[in-house]
Amino acid sequence: MKYEQLVYNVSGDESKLYCYEHTEFPEMPVESRPAMLVIPGGGYGMCSDREGEPVAIEFFNRGYNAYVLRYPVAPARFPSQLIAAANAMNEIRSRAKGCKTNVKKVFAIGFSAGGHLCGSLANCPEDFAPVKKYDFAPDGIVLCYPVIGGTPTHGGSFDNLLGGMPEGENEWLNLHASVREDNPPAFIWATANDACVPAVNALNYAAAYCAKGLKYELHIFRDGPHGLSVCDERTAYGNPCLINGKAAHWIDFADEFLRSI
Repeated sequence: MKYEQLVYNVSGDESKLYCYEHTEFPEMPVESRPAMLVIPGGGYGMCSDREGEPVAIEFFNRGYNAYVLRYPVAPARFPSQLIAAANAMNEIRSRAKGCKTNVKKVFAIGFSAGGHLCGSLANCPEDFAPVKKYDFAPDGIVLCYPVIGGTPTHGGSFDNLLGGMPEGENEWLNLHASVREDNPPAFIWATANDACVPAVNALNYAAAYCAKGLKYELHIFRDGPHGLSVCDERTAYGNPCLINGKAAHWIDFADEFLRSI
């Protein structure tokens, strides 16, 4: 495994990409690997450690080259976060030859507000000027208890993201209303009793995919608080509510879904 830190300045706001790339050995030759960009949540006010490295290691252990993005947060405003994510996707593809990444299987996964940023990569108009120069479109996305927009959603995330920006100026950031005809396949999951980001966010995004005939898979698990991450002791830190064996299956389900693309 190779660990590397890449630093960018995006609109004056620093962002970092942490790389978990496989070292190739003669006994274990691999022609190409998928890649996963991990985008933690945190309401656009922080980047959650719990939704970063533990997730990257999960996908690394399944054969992915994995990357964790620590993107600008409040008081940084949109589009700083999207520029950071687009830059990260472009960087992963630029590194593909050196670490045997399949450039047609560069995926992104996001949690909560990070799910919104991940979905923004998928929904972003190709001619959106701030990111037009980047090869940013993911080949598939995984949205984990995502903030999507509309009502009800997580207002604090949008407050941190947009600040005083006039309503409607970037209405495509209400992601359920801006799914494109060519959006990538999406795996989406949430819990039915999430009191922070209601599961209707995930349902609305899946419904938009369904309406356009796009490939998606949706799982709403019955129980579990917001922020489950990988659902076991590694990210529970003494909170038994964050250990959920049933919801933990999302990792296997998501991996199977992405490999089917």
